[in-house]
Amino acid sequence: MKPAGSTWLASAAAALSSTCCVLPVLLLAVGFTSLGPLALLMQYRPLTLTFSFLMLGGAFYWVYRPTAQAACTSGQCSPRALRRQRMIVWISALLMATFPTFSLLPLQITM
Repeated sequence: MKPAGSTWLASAAAALSSTCCVLPVLLLAVGFTSLGPLALLMQYRPLTLTFSFLMLGGAFYWVYRPTAQAACTSGQCSPRALRRQRMIVWISALLMATFPTFSLLPLQITM
């Protein structure tokens, strides 16, 4: 049986890894101009990205392993719940692929 919350943990890891990439851009967009302290988060980027990819890989394993489908066909779980979990994992993967690329864009905000 799948540990409760591992799908949400992967989503949280994807969101956490985006703090070094998206958060400064979002804060600049709403008017915060002194973002020097947020540059400290960049030193943790390799660690958070590695952790996020590992958690995302674990989430994909748990929702796509053969025993997950077999459990749903035997009536131990709901096929609807399995589809929902897979959707959450794919949304997390999309966020994980999107957010780190923001730091690679040459954004220049002028007022």
